Amino acid sequence: MEPPYSSIEVAKAMGISLNTFYRTRQIRHERDGLPAPISARGPLKWERTGFDAWLTRHHPMRPKTIANDTFVPPPAATDAEHRERLRTAYGNHRA
Repeated sequence: MEPPYSSIEVAKAMGISLNTFYRTRQIRHERDGLPAPISARGPLKWERTGFDAWLTRHHPMRPKTIANDTFVPPPAATDAEHRERLRTAYGNHRA
């Protein structure tokens, strides 16, 4: 089991300074759903899996997507390529 993230590691992962992180932590928690720290006293610590999942959804450098859509693959160059992608995704049902 890996140790929890420290405040410094969380700030680096978000691409901001530790000072900025401490100043905006409550706003990020309320607005963006930043997980709460798992430590009440002493240096703040964050559970790794919860923070990693949050960062995947809310990283500031992540490109914006349309709500409820996943990342769209590039369009197929040919009909054959499109058919191959469909076969890979859904299987061959010509039996």
